[in-house]
Amino acid sequence: MPAKVLDGRYKLIKQIGAGGFGHTFIARDMRRPGSPACVVKQLKPASDDPSFIREARRLFNTEAETLEKLGRHDQIPQLLAYFEEDKQFFLVQEFVEGQSLYDELRVPLPEVADLDNESQDRILESLVNIDAPARDKQLSEVEVLKILKDVLEVLEFVHSEGVIHRDIKPDNLIRRKKDQKIVLIDFGAVKAMQDANAQIIANEKGESRFTVTIGTPGYMPSEQCAGRPTYNSDIYALGMVAIKALTGYGPTDLPTDPATGELIWRDKAQVSNGLAMVLTRMVRYHYTQRYQSVREVNQGITTFATMTEVERQATTSKIVRSTILTGPVRSIVSNAEAASKSSQTRRSVPVSSPPSSNSGVLFLFGGLLAVVAVIAAFALPAMVRNNQPSVIVNNPPIPATKPIATEASPNSTSANAPVNQVVTLEANKDSFFPNKMVGEATHTYTVQAKSGQLLSTAITGSGLLLTVLNPQGIPQSNAVNVLNAEVPITVDGAYVVQLKGIGGTTEIPYQLKLSLKDAAIAQPTAIPTAPPLTSPLMSPTPTSGTPVPSPATPAPVATPTQAPPQIEIKIRNR
Repeated sequence: MPAKVLDGRYKLIKQIGAGGFGHTFIARDMRRPGSPACVVKQLKPASDDPSFIREARRLFNTEAETLEKLGRHDQIPQLLAYFEEDKQFFLVQEFVEGQSLYDELRVPLPEVADLDNESQDRILESLVNIDAPARDKQLSEVEVLKILKDVLEVLEFVHSEGVIHRDIKPDNLIRRKKDQKIVLIDFGAVKAMQDANAQIIANEKGESRFTVTIGTPGYMPSEQCAGRPTYNSDIYALGMVAIKALTGYGPTDLPTDPATGELIWRDKAQVSNGLAMVLTRMVRYHYTQRYQSVREVNQGITTFATMTEVERQATTSKIVRSTILTGPVRSIVSNAEAASKSSQTRRSVPVSSPPSSNSGVLFLFGGLLAVVAVIAAFALPAMVRNNQPSVIVNNPPIPATKPIATEASPNSTSANAPVNQVVTLEANKDSFFPNKMVGEATHTYTVQAKSGQLLSTAITGSGLLLTVLNPQGIPQSNAVNVLNAEVPITVDGAYVVQLKGIGGTTEIPYQLKLSLKDAAIAQPTAIPTAPPLTSPLMSPTPTSGTPVPSPATPAPVATPTQAPPQIEIKIRNR
C-alpha cells in the first residue's frame, strides 16, 4: 500500500509487519496535538464474496467493541479508532514503545565478517550441529517469575471480561520501555476474518458463520487446535512462553512423551522444583489436568515457587522432627504386629490399658499378678505331689507408662494451609500420616523410590482423593483422583502423592497410608478394613492347642499404641 493518509487523519510512516491477513504500520495522528505515533492494522478479508464481506464486517465491529473494553487495562493497548475503507478494515491502537519478548530472547546470527576470524576447526564443529534445534537466550528463574506475574495480572482481567486471547506467544508480549512491564498485544480474536483458510458455513437459520482455528503451533493446546479453546488454553500458552524463556528452545523443538503427549523439558533448564511443578501443570496435554483459572496459577506460584531459603530450611527441620517423633510409633506398631503373630503358637491374655491413666495401669497389673499368684499357689503343690512337670510363670517387664509427648505434630498444620512434606519410608513397612483439610486445599507428600519397588497408597477420610505423580510431574495412569492405588516404580526418583479436597467448608480429618515394597515381595494389597464381628453363637468348637478369642473381645488391631502385656505359661519336664 503506498504511503497515504487514512480516514483523513492517520499518516502512514513505516510498515512494521506484513502477512496473509494484511499489514501493520506506524502512523501519526494528524488531528491530535503533536501528531503522536500510533499503530494502524490493515485487516484485508481473504475473499471478495459479498457474504464473506458481510460476515467480516460483523466480526470486525464486535471485536472492535471488545478491544475498546479491554483497553481500560494499563497493560493492554487502547483502541483509538476503527473504520472501513475500500472494502478493507482498519484498527488504530495505542503505540507501545518497547521490545518484544521474541526479540529479547533471540540470539542474533553471526555476521559474515565474524566468520572470517574463526578457525576452520571451529567452523567445521559448528557445521556438524547445523541440523540441531537453535537455542536462544535463557532467562533466570527470577526474570521468568516476573514475566509470569505480569502476564497473569493481565489475563485475569481479560478472562473476567469473558475474552480468550488465543495467541499468547513471545511476539505478542512487549516489555514497555518506560516501566519494563509486559504489555499484551494483538488479540487473536480479530483474526477470525483474516485467515485465508476461514470458511463460511450456514447455521440452521441460513445465517453464515466463520469456522477457523486461531493460534500459533507450539503455543496452541490440543483443544484449541480442535476449535474449542477454553480459558486455560491461554494458561497453556503462557506456560510454554515461560518454558521457552527457561530452556532457550521453542515448544516445537522440545520432545514429548509418546505415551502421554506430555512435554519433556525439565532436563534442559536450571529451575527449582517448585516452579517446575507449576509450569508442568500449566502445560498438561489435557485441559482438565491443568490449572483451571489464573487464580489457581497464582496460588501455585505462591505455594511452590516463591519459598525463600529460610522457609526451605524451616520446612526441612519440621520434616526431621516429624521423622524422629514418628519413630517410636512405628516401633510400637511393629511390636504389636509381632505379638499378633506369636499368638498363633501360644496362649496370650490381652489386657486393655488406658494410656492416659498411670494409676489405672498399675492397678490392673497388680490385680493380674495377684490372680496369677493365687493360681500358682494352688497348682504348684499339686503338681509336685503328682510328680508333674513344674509350671514356671514368666511375666514380661511392665512397659513404660509415660505417655508420648503431646507436642503438636509438625505436619498437623492449619486445616486450610497447604502441606508440602518430604517423607522417608522404611521398605516393606506401612507408615501412617494423619492430618486434616478444609475445602479444596492440596496436600503433597514426596517419597523417594527406586526402580522395581511398589508404592502402595491409601487415604481414609470423606471428600478426599489422591493422585500419584512421577518424578517428571506426570500423573500415573492408574492413580488419578482415587482412594487407593498400587504404583509400580519404573524409574528412580521423587514421587509425589497429591491429596485434593473436592469441596465443602467442613474440616475433614484424614489418614494417609504409604508403603514401599521390594520387587521380590510386592503384591497388590487391599485397603485395610475392620475385622468382622463374630457372634457368640457362631463360635467354632475349640480344639487342643488352638487359641480361641473371646467373643466379647474384638481381635487385636495393630494401632500406634502400647502393646498389651502378656502372661506366658510353659511346661518344663524334669
